[in-house]
Amino acid sequence: MGVLSDNTNSSSLSASGDFLKLDFNERSDKNNPLTSEYPFGDLLWQYPDRQPLEKKIADLNNLSSDQVLCTNGGDEAIMILMRIIKEGTPLILPLPAFSQYTWGVKSWKQQAVLIDGQSNLAIDIDATLVAINNSKQSVTILTRPNNPTGESISIETLKTFLETAKKQSSWIFLDEAYIEFSDESSVASSLLNQYDNLVILRTFSKAYGLAGIRLGYLMGAEALIEPFRERCMPFNIPTPSLQIALRAMQESNQLEMKNYCQTIRENRQKISSWLVSIGVKVFPSQANFLLLKLPTNQAKAVKSFLAKNRILLRTFTEGELIDCLRISIPYCIERLFDLLKQALQPQLICLDMDGVLIDTSSSYDEATKATVLQLSNNTIVQSQIDDLKRRGGYNNDWVLTKRLLDDLNCQFSLDEVTKVFQEIYVGKNNDGLMNNEVPLIQSALVSKINQSTKTQFAVVTGRPYKEATIGKKLVNLNELELVSLDDVELPKPSPEGIQKLQKRFSSSSWMCGDNLDDMQAAVGSNSLAIGIGEENQDILYQAGADIVLKSINDLEEWLCPINQ
Repeated sequence: MGVLSDNTNSSSLSASGDFLKLDFNERSDKNNPLTSEYPFGDLLWQYPDRQPLEKKIADLNNLSSDQVLCTNGGDEAIMILMRIIKEGTPLILPLPAFSQYTWGVKSWKQQAVLIDGQSNLAIDIDATLVAINNSKQSVTILTRPNNPTGESISIETLKTFLETAKKQSSWIFLDEAYIEFSDESSVASSLLNQYDNLVILRTFSKAYGLAGIRLGYLMGAEALIEPFRERCMPFNIPTPSLQIALRAMQESNQLEMKNYCQTIRENRQKISSWLVSIGVKVFPSQANFLLLKLPTNQAKAVKSFLAKNRILLRTFTEGELIDCLRISIPYCIERLFDLLKQALQPQLICLDMDGVLIDTSSSYDEATKATVLQLSNNTIVQSQIDDLKRRGGYNNDWVLTKRLLDDLNCQFSLDEVTKVFQEIYVGKNNDGLMNNEVPLIQSALVSKINQSTKTQFAVVTGRPYKEATIGKKLVNLNELELVSLDDVELPKPSPEGIQKLQKRFSSSSWMCGDNLDDMQAAVGSNSLAIGIGEENQDILYQAGADIVLKSINDLEEWLCPINQ
């Protein structure tokens, strides 16, 4: 048997038999028992060899193996790129850009020309071309489709970038991580042998669904790939990852990947078309995600509500992407679609009455104070009432008043407390404290609610039916469906009242309320929970609010698109 050179491919060698590989200090003549547990176990005793995979990728793209470099995820390729830039290559980066590039500029303290995006978040092609024209031996990073927007770059535009860069002895680093989801094909086969100033980054993480194997690859002219090869670790990809990737490149798995991507394209179009139809700003995308921009409160509420339902969305809190949500498109879209419709275009919106539609601080709260004074000769203050309401379970003012009396060691039955309370609140001739109530909801929102044709509005309140009816009249919402204290066996925080309405109309619902009980009822009915009253926002969020608004009137801007 001849002597192996340093470049000999020994992937087929076994750790058993008369051959001993003693050049790399591997455990070569007695396998670890663990190797028998894996289908590629006979390869685990030796250092990994990425060359077979690089050759396979090269063959599929009409390239030579020297034009391909496999990396530990796309991240390693980007890290090496940042090192090359740090060593003296000027960088041009049009925005918005993938966070790994902007983070790289910041963490490596790169001297970079950052090109601001346009108002529609598209990259500024003209400004980028000017920057390339003004910089010798530079590298420009482009992403096609772009992340986070999904914007594509046409082949014609890409050629213009390449030709402009070539005149300045510069090159283009093109990130095609999402290209399989695009209606346009990769430019690897068409442009790599035409332009020697192009490097393309691809990955197994997205379309192949193999993010866990951490495998990306670069393709380009040998002279551009070589600096990356020189700077990467010699055994940068584990053998299991390489073996899985080789299987992924087989024809049957390629077909599966292509069919998957076709479904994602179709689903992307369905969701995008619907979002646009209800007035949501959606950025055109050729990737496996959609970027949409919502008002601040809506963006927060949508993310929170979907998270409760075990669907996670990406949000952005800085710069031009603030208030944007990024939704990765799933293969099965039914659950996502249903929850998005509920979050953005509900069929049912439930409204609490007291503290939401009506200011009861001079009626119910004052009746509570007067009842306690009359029955115990003790004076209580507003903070005592508020403290109890924050605990939850005291949405009913009679129950709350009785609890205050119990704390004073004054034992009265609920019926006794209710009788005195109602005499003070209603009065003998309807001349009680109820007359102090004033609407909180403004006429503009009242008009939108009364004119709504696509969304059913309803009141879910702890008031008795008669008083709830008077309350509806006070705020000019006479025609709204009503679930009062008399209509349920269990008051809030039980979701019973909301669930009664859901059975009649739709489970696609919101609930707006000002206290812990309202939020718990919303969560119990899987309604999007909207808290009212920023002074209690911590408690409302803890109880399950998806968003807390200053007042119910802040809801008005949300109702424009859903009622068109």
